[in-house]
Amino acid sequence: MLVHGLKFIMVRAVILMSLTTSVFASSHPLLVVANPPFTLEELGYIKQYLFDNITTEEHTLTKEVDGRLIHSKPGAVLASPSKQDQIFSQDYQFHWVRDAAITMNTVVQLYAQAAVEDKKKLKQYLLNYVDFESIAQKQVSKAGEETLGQPKYNIDATIWEGDWGRPQNDGPALRAIAITAIAKLAMQEGEQKRVREKLLEMVLLDLDYVASRWQNTTFDLWEEVNDPDHFFTKMVQRKALLEGAALARQFGKVQQADYYTNTARQITSSLQKHWNPNVGYASETVNQQYYKGGGMNISIILGALYGDIHDPNDPFALTSDSVLSSAYFLRNAFAPLYKINITNKTAAPLIGRYPGDIYDGNHSSYGNPWVLTTNALAQYYYALAKNYLGEGSVRITHNNIFFFQQFYTNLDKEEVILASEQPDKFFGLVNRLIEEGDNSLKSVKRYATCYADRTCYHLSEQIDRASGKPRSARDLTWNYASLLDAMRTRAALGEVVV
Repeated sequence: MLVHGLKFIMVRAVILMSLTTSVFASSHPLLVVANPPFTLEELGYIKQYLFDNITTEEHTLTKEVDGRLIHSKPGAVLASPSKQDQIFSQDYQFHWVRDAAITMNTVVQLYAQAAVEDKKKLKQYLLNYVDFESIAQKQVSKAGEETLGQPKYNIDATIWEGDWGRPQNDGPALRAIAITAIAKLAMQEGEQKRVREKLLEMVLLDLDYVASRWQNTTFDLWEEVNDPDHFFTKMVQRKALLEGAALARQFGKVQQADYYTNTARQITSSLQKHWNPNVGYASETVNQQYYKGGGMNISIILGALYGDIHDPNDPFALTSDSVLSSAYFLRNAFAPLYKINITNKTAAPLIGRYPGDIYDGNHSSYGNPWVLTTNALAQYYYALAKNYLGEGSVRITHNNIFFFQQFYTNLDKEEVILASEQPDKFFGLVNRLIEEGDNSLKSVKRYATCYADRTCYHLSEQIDRASGKPRSARDLTWNYASLLDAMRTRAALGEVVV
C-alpha cells in the first residue's frame, strides 16, 4: 500500500513565488492585497497531499485488478487514494491522463519557482511522469480503440480495459501541454539532448493525433457527453498545437509546426460556434446543449484557464466579453442552487459542474458543489485582476457589465473604459476581483476536513449541497493542483502573506 515516508514540505517554492511576483503591490499603492485565504504553512500541507498521490520508487502502491496484483511504476498520478469498497462505489486509484497532466503542469510551476535545494526532488517527479507517459503512449489498445484516446491507465502504465467513455481527446492535448512545459525547462537547463531524443517525440505523437482527430466525436472532461464539439477539449487542443508548434520549430520540424498552427486556426474558427448571444454565455457543446450540462457548464471557465493562449484578441481570452458573460451566468446559476450557498449568503457561492448535475460522487442522486470548480472561479478572478493591472484599464461594455456589477455596484450602465488614471473606480474594481477570489477560496477552506491523524485541510471531490460534509473521493489530486494554481495566480498580485 502507499508508503507514508514522504514528508517534505517545500515552503521555499511558495516564498520565492511571492517574492518574485510582488511588482503590482509595490507599483500600485491603491491596490489592496489582504491576508491570503491560505497561509504558507497551509499551502505546505496542500502540496504534501498532492505529492502523496504521486508514486515514486519509494512511495509505492500495490493494487488488485481483475484478480491480479499490480505494482505502481514511478510517475503514476492517482486521481485520488479512494477505491471501491462497501461504502464507496467508485475506484479513483487510476492514472487519468487529464488529471495527471493538469497536476504535472502545477508541479512544473512549482519547480520553476523553487529554491535550488528543492529542485532535485521536484525534478524527479517530472522525470518519473515523462517515463510513465512514454510507456503509456506505446501500449496497444484492443480492437476498435486508440491508445492515445484512452482516458485512464492502471498504476503500472497498462491500459485499463473496463467499460468507460472512450475516446477522451482532451487527454493527449493536456499531456502535450505538460510535456512541452517540461521540455522548456529542460532546454533552459541545457538538456537539449533529452528534449530531442525523448520529449519532442512524445509531444509530436500526441499532437499528430490531436491534429488529425480534433473534429471526431469524443467524451467531455466530465466523461458524460459524447459529441464532436466540446469547448474545453477544443480550447486545450488549440493551446497544445500552438505551443507544440513553437517547440517543433526549434528543432527544425517546420512542416509539422505549420500543420499544427493551421489546425489551431481551424479550431479557433470552430470555437465561435459555442458562443450563443441569445442566452449570453458559451455552451460546452454545440449539438447537445440540453443534455447533461451541454449548455451552461463550468468547463467554459476551465477551458479559458487551461486553454489560455495569452492573446487579448482571442474571442475566448480570459478578459473577453464571452467568458466574462459566461462567468456571470454560471455564478448566478449556482448561488441559489445549493442550500449551503443560500444559508451563507454573505460568502462567495460554491460552484458545481453544471446546474442539472445529478452525480454525487457515489451514485446519481443529486449534484453538489465541487472543490476544483470553485477553485477555478477564484483563479479566474485573480487572473482578471492581473490582466487588468497589466493593461492599465478595464473596458466595460453592455455585454460584460452584469459580470462586474455582481460584486462592484459602483458602475454606471454605460460603455466606458476605466483606466488607472481614474484610480477610485479602476482600483476599486480590481480590488473587488481579488476579494472575490479570496472569498471563493475561503468558502472552500470552510468545508475542508481534518482526519483522525490530526492533519487538516483535506479536500474531497465534492461538498454536500445541504450539509457541507465531504462527498465522493477523498483528497482529489486535481483539487490540490487547482488550489495551488489559484494561489500562484494570486501571488502575481502581491505577497502571499502580508
